[in-house]
Amino acid sequence: MSELPPLGVPTASYSSAQIRRNRLIFLGVVLVLVGLVALWAFGPSDTKDQSASLKAGDCFQNVGTDKAAKAEKLDCTDPHADYKVLKMDKKGVVDTFSCSGVPGTTGSLTQSGAGDWFVVCFKDNDEQPKK
Repeated sequence: MSELPPLGVPTASYSSAQIRRNRLIFLGVVLVLVGLVALWAFGPSDTKDQSASLKAGDCFQNVGTDKAAKAEKLDCTDPHADYKVLKMDKKGVVDTFSCSGVPGTTGSLTQSGAGDWFVVCFKDNDEQPKK
């Protein structure tokens, strides 16, 4: 049988300038990643949903979509406050049951999740200044 030639030992030698440059590049990448994580975690909170904190008499604007509503609580005289809460049912699961007996209801917002169920019954905000 034939023998394989011995593997050579890598003879890469880096100058101190190359090592310093590589360390600076690595540090830069780490700092950018840390910055992105911090921006994601502590970034603007205006897109956070305030639905769970609504109560009867509060006004809000839907800053989400029709299928994934996100309520931003506003003063009822704010021109962007499109809806007024008529009832907040913290034990509600189905909007039909929670809002059926509430006069003036034109819509509902339902949230279900890990132990956080509620239904918000609302109407169009009539305190809103004319646009």
